[in-house]
Amino acid sequence: MTRPITRFWVRLLRGWLCAMALVGCTLARGVSDVATSVSPVPPTPTRAPTVQPESGWTAIAPGVERRDDRVTMAGGGTFTAVVIRLDPAQVTFRVHYSPGEPLRMDEWRDRLGDAAVIVNAGFFDESDNALGLIVSDGQASGQSFAGFGGMFQVDMGSVRVRSLVAEPYYGESLLQAAQAFPMLVEAGGVAAPQGSGFDEGSRRTVAAQDRSGRILFIAVPGAFLSFAELQAWLLSSDLDLNIAFALDGGRSTGLVIRGADPQVFPSLDQLPTVIAAYPS
Repeated sequence: MTRPITRFWVRLLRGWLCAMALVGCTLARGVSDVATSVSPVPPTPTRAPTVQPESGWTAIAPGVERRDDRVTMAGGGTFTAVVIRLDPAQVTFRVHYSPGEPLRMDEWRDRLGDAAVIVNAGFFDESDNALGLIVSDGQASGQSFAGFGGMFQVDMGSVRVRSLVAEPYYGESLLQAAQAFPMLVEAGGVAAPQGSGFDEGSRRTVAAQDRSGRILFIAVPGAFLSFAELQAWLLSSDLDLNIAFALDGGRSTGLVIRGADPQVFPSLDQLPTVIAAYPS
């Protein structure tokens, strides 16, 4: 991301990252989009939004469905969320990582020609290296977040979304993984604690899992939405979510959808890492 970062956010995130013992004190891109406090507070009750699905679930490929939701918040603001729902029994997931050589979403689309869905993954530094742990086809890079954030992971027996707050990563072997923050919904469909920055608006991307074990990628590419608003919608939706966390948002939010009606929601910056889903 090439947009300027204010000194306030630089100081805030540098101190926070150092306190959380991340790799060095590398600055994350999109600072104002992801700032959160090391002393989270309970979620502020928010009136439930109303949802008008613009379409029902539409099959894109075997095990891959899409739905667009038009959401009206309690305060009157509206946004459209693009929801992709995937059945792990019919889909293969891979995390693709190109450190130091980021690509636009259309370039990722062209490179990953068989992928039915491609979504932006986690945060990255000024040198286009991913922050947190990345595992691509069994090759691990970076260091796991500790005590905060979430992880999308694939191992030999399962595909799941995991809270690093409730279930820290202790170095177990994984086939694919991508981390980001903050947590929005903890396991069991419980609201995750809110931190400072939850009221800041930005474009958003979410990785989630429902109670049936299906994986959901959700993008809000055309509106500025706070984490608090996003959390309120996720918890009140009919998506039956069990757990969810935010992927990198802001200028990184991007989504590629193939099928009968292909579409690219371009990220505003080039991305070194994406998550792709392939029909099995």
